[in-house]
Amino acid sequence: MRQKGYWLAFSLFLFVCLSFSNGLRAQGRTYKSLREALAEKDSVESLDLSRQGLTVVPIEIRELRNLKRLRLYRNKIESIPVWLTSLKHLHYLDLSSNYIDSLDGRLSSLPLDTLVMWDNPIYSFPESFSDMDLRYLDLRAIQMNRDEQRAIRALFPNARIRMDHPCNCGR
Repeated sequence: MRQKGYWLAFSLFLFVCLSFSNGLRAQGRTYKSLREALAEKDSVESLDLSRQGLTVVPIEIRELRNLKRLRLYRNKIESIPVWLTSLKHLHYLDLSSNYIDSLDGRLSSLPLDTLVMWDNPIYSFPESFSDMDLRYLDLRAIQMNRDEQRAIRALFPNARIRMDHPCNCGR
């Protein structure tokens, strides 16, 4: 009888440990497939859909309520949908090397601390973005003149901003 109790307790302990470790593994994992991420949508914190030839941000991403990191670099995305604001835990967004030339002001409600936009044809941000608490903004490989760079630095005075040297280009 005592042995049964031992094995029952051991089995229960093992079950709890395995369940906990599976949850931790899902939380620390970066998903590279939207289908896999949607299968575990409540535990997904990081999704990388880079280099997949996407022309739009898949609407299914909004089901990932606990998403903290989203990487969409080197796709063919031209605009960022406003529904992205439903991702209330999103702190890191990498949109580099796409075709984004503007951002909707409502995206400023995202709790981002890191925004990576290098190699996009974007030269300005909506004034509402000054309300964001960005700590890091990457705008390298974007040809901007001094005035455009000054305006961006004024919007994000507390952020570390990476930009290439200003160009003598007129817009």
